[in-house]
Amino acid sequence: MSQQPGYYPPPPQQPYYPPPPPQQYYPPRPPMGVYSPVPNAESAHYHPPSYEQGRVQNTVAEKWNPRPKFQDAWAAILFLIHFIGFIIISYFGLKSLSDSKTLSGLGNKTDNFPLTSKSIIMLVVTAILGFFLSMIYMLCMRKFPKPLIIITLWLSVATFFVVAIAYGFFKQYVLAVISGIFAIIYLICAISWRDRIPFAAIMLETVTGITKKYYGTIVMGFVGLFLQVGWSAWWVFTIIGAYRKYYSEAGCKTTTDANGSTSFGCDSVILYVVMLYLLFSFYWTSQVIKTIVHVTDSGVFAAFYFLEGTPQGTGSVPTLSSLKRACTTSFGSICFGSLIIAILNTIKAIFQAIANSDDGACGFLAACFACLLSYIEALVEYFNHYAYVEVAIYGKSFCRAAKDTWKLIKDRGVEAIINDNLIGNVLAMGAILIGVLCGAFGYAYIRLANNITNDTTNIVILVVICFLLGLMMTIIITDAIDSGVATTFVALAEDPDALRRTKPELFERIRQKWPRIVQGM
Repeated sequence: MSQQPGYYPPPPQQPYYPPPPPQQYYPPRPPMGVYSPVPNAESAHYHPPSYEQGRVQNTVAEKWNPRPKFQDAWAAILFLIHFIGFIIISYFGLKSLSDSKTLSGLGNKTDNFPLTSKSIIMLVVTAILGFFLSMIYMLCMRKFPKPLIIITLWLSVATFFVVAIAYGFFKQYVLAVISGIFAIIYLICAISWRDRIPFAAIMLETVTGITKKYYGTIVMGFVGLFLQVGWSAWWVFTIIGAYRKYYSEAGCKTTTDANGSTSFGCDSVILYVVMLYLLFSFYWTSQVIKTIVHVTDSGVFAAFYFLEGTPQGTGSVPTLSSLKRACTTSFGSICFGSLIIAILNTIKAIFQAIANSDDGACGFLAACFACLLSYIEALVEYFNHYAYVEVAIYGKSFCRAAKDTWKLIKDRGVEAIINDNLIGNVLAMGAILIGVLCGAFGYAYIRLANNITNDTTNIVILVVICFLLGLMMTIIITDAIDSGVATTFVALAEDPDALRRTKPELFERIRQKWPRIVQGM
């Protein structure tokens, strides 16, 4: 067959060769002396992980941020400077107190109080009883979370109605109407929250299990308690001594007018400035101590969420490492957030003092402002509770944590409030119950034991102290659980895939009970 002019036959078809398989990714081996996410990376038995394992390890390390930078250093420096100022004032105040006879008359006033060896033994036994009852209650929360949530939810509703009825019985009709409105609102909420109970039950069960495994969270509660008690005692003696010292130097005196009313005044502002400074110092330092415990506990629960079951979490002590982060790289952020609360508390105290000293229009306005600041303070504390979780997990600055927390609240705020409320009922009712049991034990001990006291007033005081001891022992444990609930909720909302990788069974349980929570933000 003849070919036409200009015709060129097509080239022979090339055989098809499939593309080579993608290169398998191996995380680079770090040099000697540098932190490695893979244990024994330099050993002779080292085997490079698969691509999926390497991806998981890198993602977990990125989310957890094992080496955060120092944040908000200015706030930490400012707090230390402020504390040095408190120490200087305390030195002169305690020196003035030791040189005077201010405390010499206290012995005569306390002779009738039955602070004997038997009463001290009773208080110690009560505190131990409260601790063991708290541990038993925590075990019940783990074994029967859903029934406890349901029971305490309806007990809270019933409490509102009982309070409303009690106000009506004592003819406090305005308070009775307000309490009744809150009772009806809470009843409606309890009915609408029924579908959220399964998720809250899983959260409570999981967090109590982690608390039992990492008992360092409970130890941190006792450490925080001892620090708060020691700080409060130091502050009380300081303010008494400082008041005595600067009161005499400020020319303060009490005058009586023609109508017989008395007024107090000082010729110098030194006393007012010192007292205000000490009040602000008390609020700021107390808040810092409380927040260090919260951030430490949050770091422990975050380590469980992100690192448990991975090479990074093997053989580690999360409580100590989390405490180290809270006292070093995150300390500035803690001081920053605590400073905001301290300023609000100090301003509120000033308005309350004005309201108590003035019965006129200024006192009324001051009382209104103090009430408004109380609500603002409660909102800020709730917001900071979640912001500190961001600080504990990711090592963020406080401003960055606040922005991310605001995003979280806008996306999951209602879910967080409902979850906190359901679990909060369990924690609060348990604390009250154990406090009542410890108070009843103290009363029975007084009646059965000899030579403690027969005075009714002293019996009431000792029973109240027993109640407070039981309440305090429970709060130490419930605070750790509260931190764990907030941390787990934030981690779930921001990175549900981490739980899917490290604990697939728990992830599946949560997904079945509440699919919305594991969709991520």
